[in-house]
Amino acid sequence: MTETIDHLIQARFDAVAGLPPEGDWADVLARTGSAGHRRHIPTRLALAAAVAVVAVTATAVAFGLPQTFVDFFSSPAAPEQVKNFFGSQNVAAPSGMSPDAIPGEARKITTATFDANHVHPTRPTLHTLYVAPRKGGGFCYLWTNYSGGCDDASSSPTYARTHPAPRSLGIDWLAMDYPLAVSGWVRTGAAKTVEARFADDTTVTIPVTWVSQPIDAGFFVYPVPSAHLTRADALASVVALDANGHVVGRQDFPLTKPLDEDVVQTLPDGTKYSLPRRARAAHARKIVSFRATDGSQVYLWLMPRTGGGVCYLFSQGFGCADPRLAADEPPFNGGMSGGKSRILFFGRAKPEVATVELRYQNGESERLTPIDGFLLHEITPAHYEHGTRLVAAVALDQSGKAIVTQHFQPQESGLYPCKKPIDRGYGVKECP
Repeated sequence: MTETIDHLIQARFDAVAGLPPEGDWADVLARTGSAGHRRHIPTRLALAAAVAVVAVTATAVAFGLPQTFVDFFSSPAAPEQVKNFFGSQNVAAPSGMSPDAIPGEARKITTATFDANHVHPTRPTLHTLYVAPRKGGGFCYLWTNYSGGCDDASSSPTYARTHPAPRSLGIDWLAMDYPLAVSGWVRTGAAKTVEARFADDTTVTIPVTWVSQPIDAGFFVYPVPSAHLTRADALASVVALDANGHVVGRQDFPLTKPLDEDVVQTLPDGTKYSLPRRARAAHARKIVSFRATDGSQVYLWLMPRTGGGVCYLFSQGFGCADPRLAADEPPFNGGMSGGKSRILFFGRAKPEVATVELRYQNGESERLTPIDGFLLHEITPAHYEHGTRLVAAVALDQSGKAIVTQHFQPQESGLYPCKKPIDRGYGVKECP
């Protein structure tokens, strides 16, 4: 459960990737108000535009991160804007998912100069590492204009003394079809060095900045050199090694299969999207099309998937369904995606689901009929206010018998649009 929560926390910190210059902290806070996607899962989709321009020719030593030790309490206090950033993640997180960072204890640890967001490797930019402890142990960190995340106390040396296999290494990466840049942390204790291992059997030691208690971890960033930006010699893994050279932590980077690589494809109406090769866009069918109450166009395309199954593209995302995984999926799975002026309900249903009933707090309900196993529906402004919000989606069979019920939390803040956002503190204004 803790690991799942930390993955969701990570998504909020990943929103700092590709930010404008460090002085524009109002924009930093604005962008981190919207969750991104944790990049320790290869995010070729959401981050393709940003990572395609990463190009580095220097070695890791040139990035300003020597193998060194930093005393946390002797480090400079973070500026107020940075403290507010960590605090904003606490107050903006969903209930029960706050990282519980201690903003007032945030410290400046080091800086590094590398090219993360520009087309040419001759245009490096300065990035600063800030770290804040978490209540109960662990830490949150921020590389300005690049990435960040959190780790909990379960990875600490204290946890290691009572648990046989604690996590000792945390990796976050940017990738297209292979890694372009990695960053992360390594716990003190058994781990002494961090190493990059490539597909051509070469290795490089990644410099680490170690931070004392209460952090007890080392931090690193490593833009992959241009010599290793091909499938033949790509970064294959990052490992943490003990004093004897034994692996005590590992993150592998499997190459994307050619059919899963993203390429620009053209839909039958002439629009172009970046989709996996498996998605046969030329044979796509638009099964849903309507205008939302805010005037925006809502659409859902379905297309065959090479190898079986189907791929889909809708107004706020896309994906592919592998038939080999169907047995492990529930009869129905749906969810809401919010925005400044509209909310969409998207779901997938198996053949035994005849209808899906959306039930609201005020007793109202709507029955929806899946089209080829998919639903895309707008939750209208009539259900934005407290007391009127969605509480459940019930999948029904042909006889009207409930097959599965999916529950929603109407008290969740930040999802439903409103006219007057409330001040949550630390610069966060959010709809209740």
